[in-house]
Formats: sequence, C-alpha cells, structure tokens
Amino acid sequence: MEKITPQNLEAEQSVLGSVFVNQGVMKSVIDKLVADDFFHYRHKIIFNAMVDLYEENIGIDFTTLTNILETKGLLLEVGGIDYIVDLIDSVPSISNFENYLNIVLDKSITRRIMDACRAIIEDGFTVDDTAIFVDNSEKLIFDIAKERRTTDFVRIAEITEEVIAKSEQAKMNKGQLTGLDTGFSVLNDFTLGLQPSELIIVAARPSMGKSALALNIATNVARVESKPHVAFFSLEMGSDQLVGRILSSEASVDGKKIRTGNLSVLEWQQIQLAKEKMSKMNIVFDDSGTVKVTDLRQKCRKLKQEDRLDLIVIDYLQLLSGSVPNVNRVQEVSEISRTLKETARELKVPIIALSQLSRSVENRPDDKKIPVMADLRDSGSIEQDADIVLFLYRDDYYHPEDSDSPNQVKIIISKNRQGATLPEGFDLTFNKSFSQFKDIRSSSKYSDNYSGSSDIDDIDL
Repeated sequence: MEKITPQNLEAEQSVLGSVFVNQGVMKSVIDKLVADDFFHYRHKIIFNAMVDLYEENIGIDFTTLTNILETKGLLLEVGGIDYIVDLIDSVPSISNFENYLNIVLDKSITRRIMDACRAIIEDGFTVDDTAIFVDNSEKLIFDIAKERRTTDFVRIAEITEEVIAKSEQAKMNKGQLTGLDTGFSVLNDFTLGLQPSELIIVAARPSMGKSALALNIATNVARVESKPHVAFFSLEMGSDQLVGRILSSEASVDGKKIRTGNLSVLEWQQIQLAKEKMSKMNIVFDDSGTVKVTDLRQKCRKLKQEDRLDLIVIDYLQLLSGSVPNVNRVQEVSEISRTLKETARELKVPIIALSQLSRSVENRPDDKKIPVMADLRDSGSIEQDADIVLFLYRDDYYHPEDSDSPNQVKIIISKNRQGATLPEGFDLTFNKSFSQFKDIRSSSKYSDNYSGSSDIDDIDL
C-alpha cells in the first residue's frame, strides 16, 4: 500500500477560502502559517498573493486576488479562475476556521519532523561525537514540536488579566507561596518560593555549607504534601554520601556516627524514623559523573516527559562542561549557564545550581570577605543568566575564636529578578555535624524591605 505524505487538501482550501468570507481572519493566518505550511503548490502561491495584498492594505476578494495572480503570470498555475471560485465555495463553516488552521499546521509540523528525521539519519552516517549528535537531534525535533499552537502573539489585555488573576489568587491564599517551599521563611518571603523557569545560583567558597543547604532545600521541597519530584545531580559526591547527609539532617544524628555505626539505641530509633520519612520523598540522584550540560538536559527532559520533575539541583556548575570542545573556560561557562537557563524555561521548573567563587575572596582583608557578584567564578554570564543569586558567608570560618555569630550562615540575596534583594543578608543556624540548616529568627523583620519598599533600586531588573 502506497504511503501518502501527511496533508489535508480540504483543510488548506478551507483556510484560504475563509479569508474571502471574513477578511479579519487573515491576521491569524499570517501569525500562524507560512507558505511552506501548505502542502499543495498552488496553495503556497495563493497564500503568498494574499499576503502581498494584506501587506499593501488591499482588500482580499475574487477580483483583487485574480488580478494580482494574473499580473504575476501565476493565475493559470494555480488552476485559473475556476479554482479561485471553488476556494470561495469550499468553506463548510467559518466558525470552524481555527480548527482548519490547526489541521494545516499539524500536518506541516508532521512533515517537518519527518524531514528532520531523514536529516538525522543522514547525519548519523558521519557522527564523530555521539553526545552532541543526540543533543542536536533531540533539539531539532523539540524545536519543531514546540511550535504547535504557540506562534501567536498575546495581547497585553490577555496578559494583564492573567497577572490580575494570579494576584487575586495570591490574595485568597493569604500570602502563601506561589512556588516550591524552601523551608526557610525569609527566603520564602523574598521569592514566594522557588518559581518555575527560574535559575537560582547558590555561591560560596568551599566549606561554607552550600551542598548542605542545597540538600536541605531539596528535602524541604520534597516533604510537602503534594510530594514534588526533585532531581539532584551530584558531580562531586556519590549518592550514598548525599543520602547519608540527608539522613543525618533528618534524624539529627551526627554524620560521623552514622558512617562509623557507633550509635546509641535512641539514635538508631531516630534513624529509623528518618528513614521512613525519607522513603516518602520523591528525590532521585544522579552521581554518574555526567559532565556535559547537554547530557544533563537530556536526562531532565526524560523526567519531565514522565511527569517526574519539579525541581533540579546541580552540585556544582563549574564541574559541568559545555558541548563544544577546545574553547576557553569563560566561553564554556557562559554556554553552561545559558543552557541551564534555557532548560529551566523549556521544562518550566526551577533549577538550583551551586557555584564556586574565585579565590580573590581569600586575598581580601578579613572585614571584606563577604562575597559580591564579581566573585562568581569563570564568567559574568552566570550573574546575567541567573534570576536569583544567593551567597553564603560564615563568619566563624574566618574568625573561629572570636566570631559574633558561631554556627550561623549568612544568606545574602544579591540578585532577585522578581523581587527585592537583601544585601545585609539573613542568618540561618548551621549544625555542621548534622548537615542541618534551620531558621534562626522570624521573617517579620524583613517584611517591610520586601513588601513595602518603593525604592526601584531594591528591585533587580
């Protein structure tokens, strides 16, 4: 049986015929379709002629269309006057115009995917780097597929309605979070939770607790009633080490005791209770040593397709590598941060990426060691791509004998694209033995800074 290329003659005729019935639909046709979306050659010619008339602000009817086609010597090529008349009579119902339009678009996308598959097969004969080939192939198909029903511009009135609806919903929720719960009240107040499509950078020098904080946030997110799914990519530690830290934090038992097995009866009981809680958390770990950011994106796409992805955590960004070999490190990190941001937007989930800071922090005087944006290691693009940048600072690390805030970590909100920053930071208690962070004070002292400020400098645009 002969296979027929995906196409629908009647739908194409109905789309073009609808323009004669209602001139107003031409805008939608131009917004959603291009000439190559029509399978039949004569329809491509007629569409282009209609576009020319529309752009010249000339009404589209039988006379104007046949005139422009005749002027260009194309009237006979499209089937002559008789075919134009047939088009006008071919519309079953103008009320179904959107359906006709979507049928034409769907058939076009199907054909383009088939063409892309043929191109992928041809490229497969000369593959040098399989990882790059897989990523490029996946991106080619995804870029075509995501155009389905998404090419329309959205009027400001529609977006305004959506924003107001979200505001009304937030009011009904009485200030509750609109994103994922981090488990830390001040951070929640400033971010309203971890929001979809956001890239959050958590940066610090070694031994400040950034991995422990990421694990705490991951478990806080995973333990809420709706059981969100968290994917944790560890490029530095094995999954057993990470789970050991979570177990220590959840059980409030010294991590060293867990590793040695030197535990009291009470501590064993605490661990068993923690194990039960952890078994209900939807957290998956990848410690396979994935180093290419494209590999990471592929794995996340698969989880999203399976509806098993609400948050991505990466420990840490500088251990990733880009897709292009033999480029300088600044360019490579720029590609990595850009890809992570694109992944967050594509999958509509927040991404927390840990980042190292440059050694320049250590060379500054003791009273100047609090991190700033310029300390982000390898590339300024991290600062540019991130929606939120958090810095961790431990005073007792630099002043172990006379610190004013022992066992505390200051969280500095240096960038917050959707809200206020907090340059002076807020404090969390940090029990290093348990790898455990906890709120140290009420978030109320910061609320005016967040909700009442009218200083535009407080908002990072």
